[in-house]
Amino acid sequence: MIKVGKVKYLNTMPLFYRWEDPRIQLVLGHPSELALMLRKGELQAGIISSVEYLTNQALYTYVPDVSISSKDRVCSVLLFSRLPIEQVSRVYLTPNSITSKYLSIYLLEEVYKLKPVYTERKDSADCLLLIGDEALYEKKAGRFPYVYDLAYEWYRSHHLPFVFALFIVRKDAPEWLSQRIKELCHLSMEAFFKDLEEGKIKVDGFSQEELFEYFTQCLYNGLSEKEELSLRIFMEFLSSRGLL
Repeated sequence: MIKVGKVKYLNTMPLFYRWEDPRIQLVLGHPSELALMLRKGELQAGIISSVEYLTNQALYTYVPDVSISSKDRVCSVLLFSRLPIEQVSRVYLTPNSITSKYLSIYLLEEVYKLKPVYTERKDSADCLLLIGDEALYEKKAGRFPYVYDLAYEWYRSHHLPFVFALFIVRKDAPEWLSQRIKELCHLSMEAFFKDLEEGKIKVDGFSQEELFEYFTQCLYNGLSEKEELSLRIFMEFLSSRGLL
């Protein structure tokens, strides 16, 4: 049985909406958990943080034309701050995604020229990085006066989308796997967006309007030249920090 990692966030729903293959078992987890499992060979593929691919390219390839990327904003990778970002000094970075963590460091240190202290305690931070469903619900709660969308901050700097996750495949996986994943993802997206347009997608805590905005205005699931260029720019930053 082939094991494929699926991040248990709302943003993966279009890719897995109609996912059926008796040869494949889906394994749920946070991005960082799945990345470790993929690296150890416990998974053969997965929708994994893009940094995992960029830092271990000898191990992996990725499925063409499939990603979890932003448009100009992403809406679910957010910095929640009690202070304007220019005044931030202590930052909590969620351990659930290495890509979002490194993007936060890039924006805080390279764009805003800050030298914050990074803490593992939310209660001692004046700024929190939250991702996925947790970020969506926190934004709806409205408890923080300042909210920064990391993809939008990247877009303001580079006029490019940001690639948060790729469908990564181990090079020692069966040859048919990458093509089958691409087929399943595109079949899923076709069915998902048809049902979304018809108002059939329902998620507790979100209105039809909120879901439509999130999936059509914030997220992009393809992988074009713009996303490839964005990946290269981010890779240059990682290289400059000795992270590759």
